[in-house]
Formats: sequence, structure tokens, C-alpha cells
Amino acid sequence: MMNYNKTKISVLIACAIMVSNPVFADDITDLKEEVAQMKADYEQRIQQLEQRLAKAENETKAVQTEVAVVKATPPPKTPQRSNSFNPAISMVLNGQFSGYSKNTDNYLLNGFSLQQEAGLATKGFSLGESELTFSANIDQILAGQATFALADEDGATEIGIEEAFIETLGLGHGVTLRAGRFFSPIGYLNERHAHAWNFSDAPLIYRGLFGDQLSTDGLKLSYVLPTEQLIELGGTVGNGNHYPGNGTHSDVGDWLVYAKTGADIGISHSWQASAAYWQSTPKDRAIGNGDSAVTFSGDTDISNLSFIYKWAPNGNPSQQNFTLLTEYFYAHDDGKLIQGGSTHYNGKQYGGYIEGIYQFIPHWRTGVRYDQLGSSLKASNIGFIQNANLNLSGDNPQRYSAMVEWLPSEFSRIRAQIDYDKSFTGNNDTQFFLQYTVNIGSHGAHTY
Repeated sequence: MMNYNKTKISVLIACAIMVSNPVFADDITDLKEEVAQMKADYEQRIQQLEQRLAKAENETKAVQTEVAVVKATPPPKTPQRSNSFNPAISMVLNGQFSGYSKNTDNYLLNGFSLQQEAGLATKGFSLGESELTFSANIDQILAGQATFALADEDGATEIGIEEAFIETLGLGHGVTLRAGRFFSPIGYLNERHAHAWNFSDAPLIYRGLFGDQLSTDGLKLSYVLPTEQLIELGGTVGNGNHYPGNGTHSDVGDWLVYAKTGADIGISHSWQASAAYWQSTPKDRAIGNGDSAVTFSGDTDISNLSFIYKWAPNGNPSQQNFTLLTEYFYAHDDGKLIQGGSTHYNGKQYGGYIEGIYQFIPHWRTGVRYDQLGSSLKASNIGFIQNANLNLSGDNPQRYSAMVEWLPSEFSRIRAQIDYDKSFTGNNDTQFFLQYTVNIGSHGAHTY
């Protein structure tokens, strides 16, 4: 019985093997065919990649050949064109009507010498002073600017160079170098052209010390520190040809050092403060008013402190804004007055101004300004000071100013201004000015 069962099991196993053999053979054949197909596809792709690589190599060789030909061929000469030099050009027109309640022919400023263009504007209608400016990047290292002033003087048009300088671009590390003629960085207002002032005339202290503005022919070096708060240090050296440094010099005629700092307070407030010290050693500098032949030789130094505060709601000045600006100057002359003979002279002149400007609605601003000056002029022979027509009454010049202006756009302005001027003893004067200022052409933005 056991043998029978073994035989039966063997027969069943044999039958199963016989049935399964054909299926196993078919699977092997299919796998072989799939492998063969995959190999064929792989070889085809390899061949395509090799063809593309060969094509790229050929194209690269062709480009290299063309580059070599271009390098070997000298560049064609660019034809000269009349407009190949194309700087930014702007024109500022500044017309004015000036009215005075007193005779202005013998206007003087107590204790100060009126030099250069200092004094009152021409009575009645006048063109005032217009400016023509050219500016451009010279190359990747330098930029240049030249500003010419056109003024109507006694019926004749005079042309003068206000600024003409080159300035470095991207020296790095916060360093900038300027060379040529430029407005000295002594204080806040001095570096700004007259059309950017908040009033039609210069502060009295600028009129008395600089003849409206102090210029320098020389070099300026400035360094902005890598700090979150603005800190700028700088200085200038010049030839001393501009009042009050004018006269004769050997080599360097004047020098200046200054420091400036400022910051934001939140998003609506900002401020800036500066201090400066200027020094010169003029020889035979004209001193006095009118036809005085008195000259000064010695040391002259001027110190300045300036502060400006600005407010604009949420940092947007287009709707409303307010500006407060004040400056103080102290000048000291120590040397000799000369007119035939000579006498020791010790002169001190000082003063400043404060002004507030408020834009109450878009395109409309109003402002007030107050000026006050003082002086202490001493000489071994007081007659030399009297000969220079420098008033020694002891009265301190003062002036009160108010203005309102309409600014249709950033390129135009119409301003009305009234001054009550107490600059000269016994000649208190009420002055009225009506002024227009327009910018034509490409005009850069003004600094803070």
C-alpha cells in the first residue's frame, strides 16, 4: 500500500514538472528580448549624445576661430559726431522786482565790510542772477560740473564762474575728492546755490562775512564713516583768492576743516548738525566800504555752527513739511590796518540767523527769518577804522523777514517776501520782493 502511494506521488510531481517547463521557457525568451531592446535603445542614445557632443565641439572651434580673427582685426574708427559729448544741461531763470522805502544808494552794514556782490538787489524790475549748469560723468572714475552765473550789473550783463570742478566716483571706503572751484562747506547754506535758498536774499551774516557766499579754488576731501548715523569729516585747501581770504599769498591761501552728523528720529523727523573752522593769512586785503583805501594784513579765522531739523508726516513731504534752520558765525581778524602808515587791528564780527519754513498744503509754503549781527573793532589808531567807513555806533544790525511762495511743480516757484531791515543806524528800511524761479532742462536733486 505504501509503495502504491509513493508511485502515485511521483507520477503527480512528474506531471507538474512536464506542465511547468513550457511556461518557464517562454519567460526566459521574453526577458532576453526585453534586454536586447533595452541594449539597442541605450546604444542609440549613446550614439545621439556622441553626435551632439561632436557638433558642440565643432561649433566651439568655429567660435574660437572667429574670436581669434576679431582680436587680430583692429577696431574700426568711430566717426566723430557733433553730439558725441552730451552732458546734462540746466538753466535757472531768477527774475525779481525789488522795492525799498528808503534810499538804498549808500547802504551799509554796521561793523562789516561789504565786498564783491554784497548789498541790496537792484531797485525795480531786474533779471537777478541766472545760472547755466553743465554736468556729466567723465568716465568710470570722474564726474564734472560747471555752473556759470549771469547777472545784470548797471545795465550790463556779467558772466562769472560760480563752480567748475571734477569729483571722484566710487573711490570706496566713503572717500570723495573734489578739485576746482566750489562753494566752501562752511555751514549749511553756503554750499547751496541761491535759487535753492528759502528766501530771496542771503542772511546778513553771509552778506557781511563773504559777500553772500564763500568760494574755494582748490581741493576738498571728505570721508563718510561706515556707521548707522551719518558722520562726515572733511577739509579743503585753497588759493585764498576769494573774500575774506583775498590778497596775496604764497601757495596755499586758506584751509578749512569740518565735521557733520545727522540721523532720523522715527520716520517723520530728521536732523543734521555741523561745525567748521576756516583760516587764512591775507596780505593787503581790501577792508571797509565805499572808496576806502584801507587794507588788512594778518590772520583771519572764522568758526561756524549749523543745525537743521526737518519734519514730514510719515516721511512724506509732498503734503505737509516743516524745516527749522539756524547758523552762527564768529570771525576774528588779528593783524594790521594799512593806509600810508599802519596800526594794529583786532576785529571781531559775529552773528547768525534762524528761519522756519512750513508747507501747510501741497504747493504752498510760508516762512519767517530773523537775523542779528554784532562786532567789536579795535585799533591802536581808531582813525583807520573810521577811514574804512565801518560804523562804530555799537548798534547791532537786525532784520525780520517773512515770505509766502507758490510752487506749481518742483521746477517753478513764485515768491513774495517782505523784510524789515535795521542793518544801518538811522535807516530802518521796509523792503518788498516779488520773485520767480524756474528750472529748465536736467537739474539734479538738491542735498538734504
